[in-house]
Amino acid sequence: MIGPRPHVAATKPYHLPKMQANIILSANESPYNLPQPVVDQIKDELDNIAYNRYPDPMSLELRMLISSAYGLHAANVFVGNGGDEVIQNLYLAYGGLGRRAITFEPMFEIYGITGRMTETTMIPILRDPKNFTAENVIPQAYRMDASLIFLCCPNNPTGDMVSLGRIEELLQNTEALVVIDEAYAEFSSQTAIPLLSKYENLAILRTFSKAFSLAGLRAGYLLASEEVIENLLKVKLFFNFSKLSQAIAKIAFTNRNIFDGQIKKILEERERVFGKMSKINRIKVFPSHSNFILFRTEKPAAGVWQNLLDRGILIRNCSNQPLLDNCLRVNIGTPEENDAFLSALREIA
Repeated sequence: MIGPRPHVAATKPYHLPKMQANIILSANESPYNLPQPVVDQIKDELDNIAYNRYPDPMSLELRMLISSAYGLHAANVFVGNGGDEVIQNLYLAYGGLGRRAITFEPMFEIYGITGRMTETTMIPILRDPKNFTAENVIPQAYRMDASLIFLCCPNNPTGDMVSLGRIEELLQNTEALVVIDEAYAEFSSQTAIPLLSKYENLAILRTFSKAFSLAGLRAGYLLASEEVIENLLKVKLFFNFSKLSQAIAKIAFTNRNIFDGQIKKILEERERVFGKMSKINRIKVFPSHSNFILFRTEKPAAGVWQNLLDRGILIRNCSNQPLLDNCLRVNIGTPEENDAFLSALREIA
């Protein structure tokens, strides 16, 4: 039997083994399910869906709803099955064999994996090893031969931010399409959306998975120029976004203010947990603008991770990523989950 393409055969799949744990703080999910008013509206909508008919292949109603919230047009919005599918379509449209993409490492690993799958040449630029910020290394990408530049802000897994001033400098000094991944923007005080009207080479990625408590749905969207969106529509699967997904995403986005209370609780817990962790000996905690916290332990990260798992608490071991020796990432859970994590970490560290 014929094998896959060589670069596919040489790649390990992005796979997180299923772990049994009572407290799951490993995937940056919201610890809160959908608010009941949103659930009630979804239940009512389910009775009105014609499941025997294909969905709108252009997801026009959802795109119009999202665009109006940002003062844009539907032609400025692309939707897909989570940020992952949007990233894949960006590579299909702007990457590929003979093209180059820049990332600032460490960052969300899907960017590198998907880039290699599309035979895009990846150019990783290392962040500042002291605080993991990309602020001072971004100029390395100026006028570099690349088709795509990806920058997560806030960054996963480090939680740091890059100033809008530096992002604007990057846009002014490159012909590449600059994709700002704002998956965690609702937990920060910054967005690059105001720059969209000034720069045709800017695209902003958002998701419903984090602040909107819809990680199980898989829904994400991209804001960009009409030209960029048109090119993504050329490469996407025709019926890429299901009728059910469109309906639920519309309800969640229409009621997005309802999620403000949950976001506030997560932010309050982030500051409380950060303060408590900062007082634990033999670990270094890094400031975060997201719904998770990165920390480094003097003990081997694998051992700390396993000891936490033995206590029924699952977090993410990030020590396999560049610069992140002995680093682990914990996302903010409920107060009870966070207290259990802090108590276990004190014992272990």
